[in-house]
Amino acid sequence: MSQALTTQPGDTDQASNQYLLTPQQIHFFETFGFLKVPGLFADDVDDIISGFEAIFGDKEQPVWETKEALHGDERRIIIPGFIEQSPHLAPLQHDPRVVGVVRSLIGNEYKWASSDGNLFYCESYWHPDNYAAPLQHYHVKLSFYLDDLTGDNGAIRIIPGSHFHQQTFARTLRKDFIDSSAISDRYGIDGRDIPSYTVHSSPGDLVIWNFRTIHASYNGGERRRLFSLNFGEVTAGERDARQDMNKAIPMRTATDG
Repeated sequence: MSQALTTQPGDTDQASNQYLLTPQQIHFFETFGFLKVPGLFADDVDDIISGFEAIFGDKEQPVWETKEALHGDERRIIIPGFIEQSPHLAPLQHDPRVVGVVRSLIGNEYKWASSDGNLFYCESYWHPDNYAAPLQHYHVKLSFYLDDLTGDNGAIRIIPGSHFHQQTFARTLRKDFIDSSAISDRYGIDGRDIPSYTVHSSPGDLVIWNFRTIHASYNGGERRRLFSLNFGEVTAGERDARQDMNKAIPMRTATDG
């Protein structure tokens, strides 16, 4: 049986040790603001997709349907508290693979910050995920993209280093990207041409990113499927207080905290 369907709270600490990130993976994430772990959930893809479709296929399921400027006034469907509503997917919160990643990036003490399921029929313009999560409160998002995605059909694009939210670079981008229609006036190029890294992904990959990391999605096709698990530090500002803005990011292990 799929590991994602059997894990229970309290059973994960020892099991998650084998899924702690390597020092290189941690350093990549902390330097660039994102990380892809290829195939981490490859063995569970069919079960995960089945659980996703069961929720969105339930005609009684409440959803939010939005058409926001951030998404070009096109359609996006959101279900907050997504995996919590599914006996099939809820165990992912305590899955050793998830817990290993979260412990590596936040530490042994962290808090659950809910989940969300999405169907995109739109693009997404440049932004950090600071809705209901102030920039000073460190959060990590674990994203499950359930379609094969490249830059040609809506894969997530990341601006590496933009998660350093207190620095001039990130402050400038956040200010300049408030109005996506003004990007060409400021930079002389279209928003889709802003220098960035495109994270190609396949179902079963795990894409991890800092809430503060500025990201976008262009060329998105119909009904792109995504759900994310969100975790944060217990005390807002604790990580920022430990970071010396004048020193290079040190290499560390998952157990260094």
